[in-house]
Amino acid sequence: MSDNRTPLLQLTDLRTSFGHGDHEVKAVDGVSYAVEKGKTHALVGESGSGKSVSALSILKLLPYPKAWHGSGSVIFDGEDLLQRKERQLRAIRGNRIAMIFQEPLSSLNPLHSIEKQIAEVLLVHKHMRQTQARDRVVELLELVGMEQAVSRLHALPHEFSGGQQQRVMIAMALANEPELLIADEPTTALDVTVQAQILKLLKELQEKLGMAMLLITHDLGIVRRMADTVSVMNHGKVVEDGDAKTVFDHPSHAYTQHLLAAEPKGRPDPANADAETIMRGDDVKVWFPVKRGVLRRTVGHIKAVDGISVDIRAGQTVGIVGESGSGKSTLGRALIRLEKSMGDITFEGKDLQALDWQALRPLRNQMQIVFQDPFGSLSPRLSVGQIIEEGLLIHDMGDEAERRGRISEALIEVGMEPEMQHRYPHEFSGGQRQRISIARALVLKPRFIVLDEPTSALDMSVQAQIVDLLRDLQRKYNLAYMFISHDLKVVRALAHHVVVMKDGKVVEQGPAESIFENPREAYTQALLAAALNLEADETGAVST
Repeated sequence: MSDNRTPLLQLTDLRTSFGHGDHEVKAVDGVSYAVEKGKTHALVGESGSGKSVSALSILKLLPYPKAWHGSGSVIFDGEDLLQRKERQLRAIRGNRIAMIFQEPLSSLNPLHSIEKQIAEVLLVHKHMRQTQARDRVVELLELVGMEQAVSRLHALPHEFSGGQQQRVMIAMALANEPELLIADEPTTALDVTVQAQILKLLKELQEKLGMAMLLITHDLGIVRRMADTVSVMNHGKVVEDGDAKTVFDHPSHAYTQHLLAAEPKGRPDPANADAETIMRGDDVKVWFPVKRGVLRRTVGHIKAVDGISVDIRAGQTVGIVGESGSGKSTLGRALIRLEKSMGDITFEGKDLQALDWQALRPLRNQMQIVFQDPFGSLSPRLSVGQIIEEGLLIHDMGDEAERRGRISEALIEVGMEPEMQHRYPHEFSGGQRQRISIARALVLKPRFIVLDEPTSALDMSVQAQIVDLLRDLQRKYNLAYMFISHDLKVVRALAHHVVVMKDGKVVEQGPAESIFENPREAYTQALLAAALNLEADETGAVST
């Protein structure tokens, strides 16, 4: 056993590769870092820097033998885990070292109840009886703030929100009170308020259990709040490490300086208040019927959007903010008639609600949408050129030579090479795929674009690039944007007007500066406090 002066976990000169010979990819290239008992060590860097691979190497969770270690050691409490056999590692995984994965819904079994999945950890490692395990599961769910834990034990993962799924993952990871918790992007794509709750929860549980934590993230705001020490990774190497405050206040490496300067900044160009109204929604409602009984009678409605009015002018960005389930995305889809709705919707003065699908089709090229997940919204079977060309073919816009020219032009507009049109989506990074999604929308020369969480899963530096790109395109083509996001830093950098939504209704709306500087409603103040590291005082005012 180690004493208090020895790190609980010590990686030394770790090298992890995939493939061999000419096909070898050195994902982790000589990495060293330590995690002290009861402390939080953060790994930061952009996608592809090797953060997650180094963490997965600790418990040998990579696809061996394709993955292999050229050198190095992973010393946990005096033992080199790389030298341990699978049977010995199973006794450590989930017991002494636990891991929270980035995508909770992908990590939870969709066919098993949350009780069964959390209890499995206890049955395997603690050999508890079913009744004991059940009591412990309830205790754990209450510990992570899961409301009505007993009544939801038999619920399946998809019946919970993203924040609740992440709480289930945390409960599972903490079931055996591990000495080390590895948290891989534990708050990516969560609402700002839920993110703040999860981080507060992790900090409280760490203090209560005396647990060490290895935190992997690209969000530097989280690192500032959570970490004692930090390692900055780039291209499989640690380029800078040390005390978190020192690294942030006095970064010595150019890459660290680049990361710290990469957060979305600036404000949008002033919008013309007298510009033409491109899109207008008046008292828009989207109600989903709740049906029950053998005859499936409608017994009520889920009011996803409940009487919202919004105007979007040429050259203007309207930001729609709120937590998951507030109706943001549903409103965006309703305005471009991808969702059935009630109320008046007009586009350039035309009544969209009066048009059937066939009459609406000629207007489709003027109204486009960019989705949150670029990988999920791009067909893996089509090349980039075919993906961008699809809309041109549907709307019969130009011959083959003209279409090729417009595809190349669209790619150049979003900062990519025309030759890239012959490659496939999986060959690009997340930021590049989002640029392709924007090019697909832009090639049709639209007047109005719905941007549905287009930066939520991107690195900070890539977020800043996409924000700059969107501002440039708006300036050049006088585009009208509806920008849907839970990231208020990005909204502030892009939006002229902000609509705050909760439970399908507008809580507050107005000019962006007014909303950010002087929010009137408590809900808006809570969102800002969580997102911008502000604190609301007892009077409800927001102060730094």
